Amino acid sequence: MRTPFLTLILSAAAAVASAQTPATVAPETLRISVDDAVKMALDRNVDLAAARIDPEISDTRVAAAAGAFRPTFNTGLQRNNQLQPPASLLFPTATRTDIVTSNVGLSQQLPWFGTSYNVTWNAAHTNSDSFLNSYNPILQSGLSLSVSQPLVRGLAIDDARKQVETSRIDRDIAGTTLRETVVRTTAAVKSAYWNLVSARSNVDARRSVLASAEELVRVDTVKVEVGQSPPLDLVAAQAEVAADREQLIIAETTVKSVEDQLRALIFDTSDRHVWDVAIETVDSPPLDAASPDLNAAVTNALGGRADLARARHEIASARLDVKFSGNQRLPDVRANANYTASGLGGTQILRTGGFPGTIVGPGAATAFGSVLGQVFGSDYPTWTVGVSVNYPLGQAVEEAAYARTKLAQRQAEERLKSAESRAVQQVRDAWRKIEMNAKRIETARAARELAEQRLDAERKRFDVGMSTSFLVIQAQRDLAQARTSELAAILAYDLALVDFDAVQQASPEAS
Repeated sequence: MRTPFLTLILSAAAAVASAQTPATVAPETLRISVDDAVKMALDRNVDLAAARIDPEISDTRVAAAAGAFRPTFNTGLQRNNQLQPPASLLFPTATRTDIVTSNVGLSQQLPWFGTSYNVTWNAAHTNSDSFLNSYNPILQSGLSLSVSQPLVRGLAIDDARKQVETSRIDRDIAGTTLRETVVRTTAAVKSAYWNLVSARSNVDARRSVLASAEELVRVDTVKVEVGQSPPLDLVAAQAEVAADREQLIIAETTVKSVEDQLRALIFDTSDRHVWDVAIETVDSPPLDAASPDLNAAVTNALGGRADLARARHEIASARLDVKFSGNQRLPDVRANANYTASGLGGTQILRTGGFPGTIVGPGAATAFGSVLGQVFGSDYPTWTVGVSVNYPLGQAVEEAAYARTKLAQRQAEERLKSAESRAVQQVRDAWRKIEMNAKRIETARAARELAEQRLDAERKRFDVGMSTSFLVIQAQRDLAQARTSELAAILAYDLALVDFDAVQQASPEAS
């Protein structure tokens, strides 16, 4: 027996322990509609975030392929010092030559018609003690422009242009694949949302069934105590309560699992705290009995489905391969043009007498600006124009490549036809599921209403002693099954609507 003093001490200790124990933080509750869930998934879904990088990667490949048409700048500076031994009658003594050369150039392959050009400007400063030179130092400069233009092979398409077009097609394919991923993610979110709504409705239904079973146990307990019912009826009612509790536990666990599925879709799951966020759905399942327009849905699918768009891009890629391989069978005929302008200056050497004459001193000096004037004034031009032809004897490799690409194009076209047929079939199947599940809802609702009426009648008969616990339990089971069937029909209808919308935009199969 506790004394008042001991009781006071225990109460104080409990109060202190309660104050020191941190309060349990209730998880945040998120109330969302199905549209809110879709928006959150599009913003935060980690798989979708990874998929969005693929088009960006394709953009870099397009830029890399287009880099083949960038102009290339080149320049160089070189000094050469040479001491030539007296190896001939013209050079009876050793001759020293010091040359400093520099050059600047620009070359580019143009993205049109396969044209390429090269522009080079060079300059040289030469100091030499050779008595044969007319200038010392010698200032030289030159400007060279060359152009190469394919006339047959490479005129319509070449490897660089093919790579650019191929990378652009691949970029379009990456875009359609991303759109397909968005559609599938949206469908997955909607499906998870309606699964969660259905799972919670099933929990409510199971709780209602359990409450009815517990009420029957209470009534049977009273009847057994007063001798109106045998103990076996109470045992049967208690067994039914145990079975209903098991089903309720299963239903509640299903809610938690489905809620996790929705969390994984709408949250950035790298943050572990999101798993503690409670989700409260605010939308009711759509039960629109209006049948969607099948023909409009088929037309929409054939015109806008991502997998069909991807198949059309693959046909475009195959046609590009055919165009390139067909062009490679042609002879390589090129027109080449080259223009060179030269200029010369420096300090002139004066001579007297016959060849080679006697050097009497330096003469007039020509500045480097005058040399450049000679270059750009075309004082000393040189033109070269020609045509080159290159044609391999025997076309086995080129013809085989052309035949292969033609077959690949035919295969891509046949695959598009197959994909279109599959798309029509999938849309029609999805439409039929809507029709079927709409009818299922009507019959399941009628069955549930009849089960409710039967249970009500059976309870009334049981209350006046005209029925047994067995019949009431059977009526309760029938009602529970009827409610489950109705919920399953509603969920199937909602999922069919989701699938019908998604199948018009993307293939349900994984890529």
